[in-house]
Amino acid sequence: MSRRIPADSTRLPMIPIIRYPRFKQLSRLFWQCAEMTERTGEPQCMALEGQSGVGKSTLVEDIVRAYPRLETRAGTRVPVFYMMIPSPATVKSVASVCLVELGDPAGQKGPQWSMDQRLRILLPGCGVRLAILDDFHHLIDRDRNRVIETVSDWLKVLIKTTRVTFVVTGLEGSIDQILDSNPQLSRLFAIRETLRPFDWDTQGSEFVKFIEYVEKALDKSISTKLSRTELVRRIYMATHGLVGNVMNLMRYASLMAHDKDVLELPDLAWAFQTRLARQLKTKVNPFVETTIKAIECDQNNVRIKTGLKPLGL
Repeated sequence: MSRRIPADSTRLPMIPIIRYPRFKQLSRLFWQCAEMTERTGEPQCMALEGQSGVGKSTLVEDIVRAYPRLETRAGTRVPVFYMMIPSPATVKSVASVCLVELGDPAGQKGPQWSMDQRLRILLPGCGVRLAILDDFHHLIDRDRNRVIETVSDWLKVLIKTTRVTFVVTGLEGSIDQILDSNPQLSRLFAIRETLRPFDWDTQGSEFVKFIEYVEKALDKSISTKLSRTELVRRIYMATHGLVGNVMNLMRYASLMAHDKDVLELPDLAWAFQTRLARQLKTKVNPFVETTIKAIECDQNNVRIKTGLKPLGL
C-alpha cells in the first residue's frame, strides 16, 4: 500500500494526555501511597507492571510534569523524582544515576559508601514525596534469568533509611519475580497493580470512550463508511487494545488526513500498514477487509477470523 504524505503536512499532531478512568485511578493510588507514608512514617511503596505500549510511561510522565523540580532559596525541591534503571544494573550504576538525576555534580564519583550516604541525605532533603524507578525489569539478568540480588538488597536498605515512597514500573511478570525473590523488599511493596490493555466491549466500554477522547483531541471523527461499532471493532483489532498502538494509528492516520475532518478508511489502512503491521506480525489489514467474522480475546491475545473481500480502496 503506497501513499504519499501531503507535502504541507509532515508534523504529527500533538495530542494531550488522555486521562481515562483507569489512568486517573492509578494516578490517585500513587499519591495515596505518598500520603500514607507521611502519616505513618513508614514507606508505603507500589509496583506497577504491564506489557509494552499499555501506557505506563505516559502515566508516569503525567505525574512528573505536574510536579516539576523547583529551585528555591532553601535549595532544590524535587517532589517527584524519576529515573530509569540502567542496563546492566549494578549497585553503583543505579546509585550513580540516582545522584545525577537529583542534581549531584559528583554523582558518578566516590566510593559506594559515599554515594549511599549522599543519597540518604538528598532524597528526603530535596523533599521527594514520590521516587519512581522505571524499567525495573532491568534488575533481572536476562542471560541467566536471575534477579540481581545485590541491587534489590541495596534498594531495600535505601527505602528503609530514607522512608520515601518508591514506585517501581516494569514489564508484566518481571516485577513479581524481582520482589518475590527478596521477602523483605517484597513486604515494602504491598500494593501491586497491573495496567492491562483495554477489554473489548461495545456497550460503553473504556475502549469505545477512549476512541471518542482521541477523536476530540485530534478534532477529527472516524469514517462513517462502516457502522461506528464495526469500525471501532476494527480499530481494536488493529491495536489489540493497547494505548500506544491506538495513538500511533490515529496520529499517523491524522497526518494523512491533515486537510480533512474525517479519518477515512484509506487513512487508517495506510497508518496501520506503515506503523503497526510489521510490529504485530500480521498481513491482515483490518481497514481493508470487509468482514471480520469474530474477534476472540483471551488475556490480551487477539485472534481474528476474517473474510477476505476487499473494500475497494
